[in-house]
Amino acid sequence: MSKISPPLCVWLKRDLRVVDHAALSAAIEQAQGGSVFCVFIYEPEILCQPEMNSKHLTFQRECLIDLEKSLQKLKIRLITRQGDAAVILEQLRTETGFQKLFAHEETGTAVSYARDRHVRCWARTVGVKFVEFSQNGVVRRLNSRDGWNSYWESRMNQPQAVVHSLHRNHVNKVVLQLPSVGFLEPTDLGHQINQSDCQTGGEHAAGEILQHFVERRGQFYAGGISSPVTAPSSCSRLSAHLAFGTISIRRVWQATEQRRSEVKGLAMTEKNQSIQKQFRRWQKSIQSMQSRLHWHCHFIQKLEDEPAIEHRNMWSAANGLRENDFSDRYFQAWKSGCTGYPLVDACMRSLNKTGWLPFRMRALVVSFASYSLWLHWRDPGIHLAKSFLDFEPGIHWSQMQMQSGTTGINTLRIYNPTKQAKEQDPQGTFIRKWIPELVSVPNVFIHTPWMMPAHIQQSSGCTIGSLYPKPIVDHTLALRQAKSRFTELRQDKKARNAACAVAVRHGSRRDRRGAMRQDQERKHLRKKQVVDHRRDSNASEKQALLPFAYD
Repeated sequence: MSKISPPLCVWLKRDLRVVDHAALSAAIEQAQGGSVFCVFIYEPEILCQPEMNSKHLTFQRECLIDLEKSLQKLKIRLITRQGDAAVILEQLRTETGFQKLFAHEETGTAVSYARDRHVRCWARTVGVKFVEFSQNGVVRRLNSRDGWNSYWESRMNQPQAVVHSLHRNHVNKVVLQLPSVGFLEPTDLGHQINQSDCQTGGEHAAGEILQHFVERRGQFYAGGISSPVTAPSSCSRLSAHLAFGTISIRRVWQATEQRRSEVKGLAMTEKNQSIQKQFRRWQKSIQSMQSRLHWHCHFIQKLEDEPAIEHRNMWSAANGLRENDFSDRYFQAWKSGCTGYPLVDACMRSLNKTGWLPFRMRALVVSFASYSLWLHWRDPGIHLAKSFLDFEPGIHWSQMQMQSGTTGINTLRIYNPTKQAKEQDPQGTFIRKWIPELVSVPNVFIHTPWMMPAHIQQSSGCTIGSLYPKPIVDHTLALRQAKSRFTELRQDKKARNAACAVAVRHGSRRDRRGAMRQDQERKHLRKKQVVDHRRDSNASEKQALLPFAYD
């Protein structure tokens, strides 16, 4: 009787899908008639991190349930265990005798980074061959950003990894008998369930969202993603699925590329001007979406290259800038949506309930916390990480620093909360939805309720300072002070040199001349690094593509 080969193990983390799953595809290919099984581990050290929330665990559970159904069709068993990753993997090695472990690379938090190093050490010690695959455009052990854009595009245009089904006779009986803890609820993992209205998880849901976006909703992307009124239906809404890996960024890129080619061809043959206009709108929207897919990996690459930016200022000259001025009273008011600035408050209340905000509103609430309230980015960042269903560490911490001005290389993006409210929610539709205290306030005062005369407050049933708070700070005064501090800091020679070092390490190379430009940046800062008072509150949609590359 021939000896049965040990099974191959695929370790799942934030890659809860079957389509375009390089690790799973390689395991099946190398099994050569043998067995393959997948394992997902509920890790206590990760579950207790401050950015973890029950909404993440609920979404994750939905993803796992959906994934198991797909794996069953492939004759592959999904095992779930709870405990330290290396300990669980050693248990499974003892139980099954597996000698090869397959997984995707992950650019996560400091905790997951240490976990991955520990697993690699364990694998070397016990003689398990541990093979890791990239699942996006992030490059591990990158020496220079030069040429990164071209490399990213080549990855996005490579064929998607094909996952074939195993033959039923190749299913290992030992694998079939492996104990599994099932799909745990947040309460099973020590998290209290809070009532929310978040997206549904799972690869099938991600596929449906992508299809609907490229076929219908996508044409309104470019003009509708800024306003909180139109963004929920105009944005791709794929950000949470990208964060949990229920869909690969390559799959999204290729779907938008296909749609771009289709629209381009139709635009060339269509003579009706009205339909041509529709096609041009499609082209602009797809281009905008693809830019954000690029920025998605660009920012994750920053954390991959410098994991410390999760905790430490990217620009060393910013050390001590805000840390000693932190106001817990301001922080609590900001978190709960009680700052007295209606759009900021509506955004925070909406986020707490739905786990999502469009990019400009994310930029607004971080700008308000950073400049109006002068809060250091770390504590607001933890709260937002916990609140965002689509929390992606690489994007999140890079953007928290960029929005708060501690990168040293970006224009200060300071948003005026009242001006943004008037432009993005002119009728107060979004504000009234999330702040019922203001539901009867007349349109003329909906963005500045503190300016209502006493008789209007009485007739609208909204007493400012009682039912709804007065502004906790004077934004104009706070803005003036913030700009003054940054102007002074950026005039310092050592600060400029430190900013140049950040630009060399993390700056975007937009073309082949990128390296040449980086040499120039070693000598002096680009003009955009100086505080530009004219840009306060007037960031264009094109400029604002940078702030939060989520949707």
